Amino acid sequence: MPRFRSILLTFAVALAATGARAAELEIPPPGKPKELSVYVNQPHCTRWTDECVTCTRGADGQAPVCSNIGFACQPRTIRCIGDLPQSDPQKK
Repeated sequence: MPRFRSILLTFAVALAATGARAAELEIPPPGKPKELSVYVNQPHCTRWTDECVTCTRGADGQAPVCSNIGFACQPRTIRCIGDLPQSDPQKK
């Protein structure tokens, strides 16, 4: 009986060891993310929201910074909540 247990234990260890090896897969590097539509079509807007996420345009051409979305939020139409200051038109 002890011989049967040792053979069974050896077989179980060998079987477990062969299943533990992971496949060697080539994983391509992640591509550059595309600019999301929430960032575009708002050239003079410094802050915008869809009532779920609020974004602020980065200074000096940096990427916008956005808040995290809530877990039960229903996005609405994107609206501008802060514009760039516009210069006064020159009068002659």
